[in-house]
Order: sequence, then C-alpha cells, then structure tokens
Amino acid sequence: MNWLVIEGVPPWDGRYLFELEEQEPTTREWGWIKRHSGYLPLTIQQGLEGADPELFSVFAVIALRRAGRIENTDVQQVFDRFQDVGFGAAIRLEADEPSLEEGDAGPPTRSSGSSSSSNGDDSRTSSETSEADLNPSGIPGSATSESPPIRLAT
Repeated sequence: MNWLVIEGVPPWDGRYLFELEEQEPTTREWGWIKRHSGYLPLTIQQGLEGADPELFSVFAVIALRRAGRIENTDVQQVFDRFQDVGFGAAIRLEADEPSLEEGDAGPPTRSSGSSSSSNGDDSRTSSETSEADLNPSGIPGSATSESPPIRLAT
C-alpha cells in the first residue's frame, strides 16, 4: 500500500491512503494535476522521478479529497497553502513493505493425488521452458515498453 504523509500543515497532518495504481485519477483529478503542476498522463512519470513539489502538493490535495477531509471547492485554497510550506518536510510518499503473507512465498505445493501423465513422446515436461513465441499481430514493438513502471516510493 502507498501512503501520502502530511506533516506540519495543520489541520491536514496525517497519513492518507494513496493508491494511484489501484484507484486511477478521475478526470477531475487529472484536471487538478494538469492545472496545478502541468503534468499529463504521459508526462507524470517525469514529475515523479524529479520529485516535483507542485505535483506532490496536488497529490496531497487529491489524498485529502479522497479521504473526505476537503471538498472540491477547497482544492485551490488547500493547494495554495501547501505552496507556502517547506516541501520535503511537509509532504512525502511512503510504501509499505509487502510481508511474506501478502507476497508470493514461492511455487504452490503439489497435492499428493496429482497424476504425472504425458501427452505424447514429443511433449515437454513441466520443468522444461518453452521458447517465447511473439504474436506477429499488433503494432511493432508492442511486446516491450521503453518506459519503466510508475513507482510512487522506494
């Protein structure tokens, strides 16, 4: 889980759930991001990598709105307030480390009743890996991405 932490900006100090991957920004929220920081969906990665203070201030406003702490009509005033405080100390993103219970602890165990039949002489066993067959349809180069995935915190 990702969190946005606000400190030193009463009455909004606190830790707020902020999952952009799970709950993508709404059209209204993208409008706030664009108006207040200048980023668009295809350029927001640059703001994240550069830790843009205005982008993080908009994220704080969005987190507060999602938590019900402010209304849509309060966005500009609260954003302006964040512009007047020190960036690094006031707003930061945090990510919980996945626990072993939440993460993949390894391959599933085989049941004792599983059969080990073969589909013929030329079939591969489950321990053999097949070569990746790329589908020739679609846009060339669509099987790979030049952009790294978006990460809110390390």
